[in-house]
Amino acid sequence: MSPNNQPRTPSFKRAARKLFVSAFVAATFIAYAIHERLAGPQSVPSASAPAPALQAPERTQALPMAPSATPGAVAVAPTAQPALPPAPTAAPSAPPAPPPPTAAQPLGLYKDGDYTGAEVDAYYGLVQVQATIKQGKLADVQFLEYPNDRRTSIRINTIAIPYLQQEAIQAQSANVDLISGATLTSEAFVESLRMALDSAKASV
Repeated sequence: MSPNNQPRTPSFKRAARKLFVSAFVAATFIAYAIHERLAGPQSVPSASAPAPALQAPERTQALPMAPSATPGAVAVAPTAQPALPPAPTAAPSAPPAPPPPTAAQPLGLYKDGDYTGAEVDAYYGLVQVQATIKQGKLADVQFLEYPNDRRTSIRINTIAIPYLQQEAIQAQSANVDLISGATLTSEAFVESLRMALDSAKASV
């Protein structure tokens, strides 16, 4: 066989195919570039051109139509009604005053009057007192009985009785201190006076 009749090698075919593809791509790109240059200014809108502003449709407000007057009718204007005076507001009522105290109500701890306590044994004799209540308070205490049959008892009670009376009125009760040297008389006084004041409380 002659050298011209020998089959072409695969490398030649590959090179021819690559050349054909390259030429086709180049031709396509050139055609596209020419087409874009010719059609660009007319078809592509300018990006810098401002878009036309949309105008909002004008709103028209419909006015109410006055009723058509019939021929010969006389229009009568509405008469204004006189304003009514405001209703008078009731003044707040003052709270009722408390009722004045009656004569039966006590003004203090006790009810007025004279109250006598029971007789209490003080060993040397009996002790009994009477409490006088005025305006609800203990006003006076009187010894109805006390040991006085001996000189010693008379001397002791002469000192103890005024002290016990003063202490009871000041305390407004039978809670008084016992007197040293007259303990028996003091204890009997406290017990008798307590019973008299209990009677005054029970009557309240």
